[in-house]
Amino acid sequence: SIQDDKNWLPEGPAHREHEGVKRFAKGYIAYAGGGKNSRNKQLIISLTDVGALAGGSPWEVPFGELVGKHSFETLGKIYTGYGENGPTQGQLIAEGMDEHMRTAFHRLDYLKSCHIADRRMQPEKF
Repeated sequence: SIQDDKNWLPEGPAHREHEGVKRFAKGYIAYAGGGKNSRNKQLIISLTDVGALAGGSPWEVPFGELVGKHSFETLGKIYTGYGENGPTQGQLIAEGMDEHMRTAFHRLDYLKSCHIADRRMQPEKF
């Protein structure tokens, strides 16, 4: 597992709202985790602004964000129809994405590539 990052805002439910700061804005990227030092190789990409729902714990600290119009257009195409009935993090860790999982959850989307954007580039070039 990956150790938690130092949170850049106060932690806990009482601090999930923070005067105009979006803790977990649309397009933010963080490691998935369910408790202290529980993150691993799975990522979360926020599909909407969820300021009050995430970012209040050290395992929810965003480390990146989508950049550019095309990235957000792609984000809007991710299938979300499984909702809370998709494969759990535990299932994916235990079973991997085997043929049974591919059949049962045939509409899952996959990241095929990503890259670190040069901060000096103009966002419209992405």
